[in-house]
This record gives sequence, C-alpha cells and structure tokens, in this order.
Amino acid sequence: MFYLHPHKFKTNTISATQLLISYKSGQRNFGQVNLARTALIDENLTGVELWRSNLTEVNLSRSILDLANLSEADLSGSNLWRTHLYSANLVESKLSRALLIRACLEEANLSRASLINADMRLVYLKKADLRNADLSEADLSYADLRSANLRGANLDGTIFTGANMAQADLRDTNLDKAVIE
Repeated sequence: MFYLHPHKFKTNTISATQLLISYKSGQRNFGQVNLARTALIDENLTGVELWRSNLTEVNLSRSILDLANLSEADLSGSNLWRTHLYSANLVESKLSRALLIRACLEEANLSRASLINADMRLVYLKKADLRNADLSEADLSYADLRSANLRGANLDGTIFTGANMAQADLRDTNLDKAVIE
C-alpha cells in the first residue's frame, strides 16, 4: 500500500483559538495547518477542511466533524473519544495509535487510511469505506461494522471480539492473527 506522509507537506501553525474564531466567522478551509497537541473538545466543526494537516496528538473528544475533509491528515496519537465524523473524508489519513472509542464514523471514507494499533472499541463504522486500510493490531472490540467495506484491508492481528460484522465486505483482506469471536 502507498501512503502519503502529511508531515512532509508544508504546514502553517495555527492555534485552536484562531481556528475557532475563523470557523465561527464562516471560514471552513484550513488545509495544511499545524494543530499538533491542541485541544478542540466539545466543538462543532461540521464541514471543516483540514486536509493534509498535522493533527498529531490533538484532542477532539466529543466534537462534531460531520462531513469534514481530513484526507491525508496526520491524526496519529490523537484523542477522538466519542467524536462524531459522519460521512467524513479520511482518505489516506494517519490514525495510528489514535483513541477512537465510541467514535461515530458512519459512512466515513477511510480508504487507504493507516489505523495501526488504533483503539477503536465500540466504534460505529456502519457503511464506512475501509478499502485497503491498514488496521493491523487495532482493537475493534464490540465495533459496529455492519455493511462496512473492508475489501483489501490489512487486518493482521486486529481484534474483533463481539463486533457486529453483518454484511461487511471482507474480500481480499489479510486476517492473519485476527481475533474474531
């Protein structure tokens, strides 16, 4: 699989306060910004564009990012606990070691995303697109993956204990050492 590395792109540092002020005044496009290690907890950022942004270790707990564009963004080690990302674009994003417990990613596009060792317990991924994503060593215990497209995904060592995988497309996946109970 080929992944773009967002940290190699030029980014402009912006504070969480600056982003919120600009967002509330109507701006939505914040592509290629550096918001690493900031906190945007309980915020409504519906439709925000943070493509190719550095969001490593950002705290977006309980925030709403429905329809957001986070394609090629680096969210490694970020806290997305109970974050709402309905129909968000996360194509080729990096979410390794991210905490996504109880996050809502219904109909989100996570194709070619890197979710290595992500904590995704109780995550809602109904109808999500995870084609060719790398979910190796991720914990998807009790996740809702109904009708999710996992075609070609790397699921090596992924934990699916108690997960609902009804009508999920698992064709061409690597299920080596995966735990499916």
